Amino acid sequence: MNLNYKERERLSTISSIVSIIANALLAILKIGIGFFTNSMAILADGLDTATDILTSVMTLIAGKISNKPPDIEHPYGHERAETIATKIVSLIIMYAGIEVFTNSIKRLINHDANIDNLLFVVIISAISVVVKYSLYKYRLYIGKKINSNATIADALNMRNDVFTSSSVLIGILVLYFTGLWWIDSVLAIFVSLMILKTGFEQFMESSSELMESSPELKELYELVANCSCKTAKAQNPHKIRARKFGHRYFVDMHIELPPEMTVKEANEICAELEKRIKEKNPAIKDIIIHVEPYGNAEKECFGLSIDNIKHMKGE
Repeated sequence: MNLNYKERERLSTISSIVSIIANALLAILKIGIGFFTNSMAILADGLDTATDILTSVMTLIAGKISNKPPDIEHPYGHERAETIATKIVSLIIMYAGIEVFTNSIKRLINHDANIDNLLFVVIISAISVVVKYSLYKYRLYIGKKINSNATIADALNMRNDVFTSSSVLIGILVLYFTGLWWIDSVLAIFVSLMILKTGFEQFMESSSELMESSPELKELYELVANCSCKTAKAQNPHKIRARKFGHRYFVDMHIELPPEMTVKEANEICAELEKRIKEKNPAIKDIIIHVEPYGNAEKECFGLSIDNIKHMKGE
């Protein structure tokens, strides 16, 4: 869905505010219950939820920055703000995973399982699971709708929180019925590894985008090559380069046209090719097409050719 800047900013802002309010209420409840019941598990879960407030605030700020139109200082736009926010969020996710892991190990070593008023812990854990799952689905929907990596990263963090709260809930229930004090710590360790995995994946994805090597660019290269080959009189699309800026893409490319063609005719063919590509992928913000005559022999030191793209496809 190709949304304009104002609509993207509106949806991003609303979802971030909903997330901030819900997480703030959950964090207060879980941290309060943690101190009241002496439950380290629910206290740690509350601290993890508190970090979500920070990530949502970062996503909100990044959304406002990235939705600004291009200006003199940022001629490509401000979409990379979302990439930076995604990297920061990934570091916060990994930090939360390490905290959960180390605290769980300490609990195992210290045989710490003295929890009072287990019913309160069970209730708030169950509430947290429901609220976190709802927030995860909501933020993921909005992130995909506005094509925001930062919002999607925040949603995946909330999915991890569902696992965290679920492990606390299961651990407390098992502890209540069986007396196996170590169960919730073992589950928490498993969840912490899941959190670290997600954080690492988000970190690597944002790093790839900053290095202009996003995985989805492969499909974009194939689209540009296919459209070029189907455009009348256009031959040998090469030096194709694409870069991702948040939810937008920029494409540079070279094509060969008949040497006797006028500038006006060449411009019309390029305009047709640009239109065809953008119709297939509205997320492409701009395409720069350099025209060369048939048989123009140049040493290609950068960009992709048809042969490169076929090799990527395994042909």
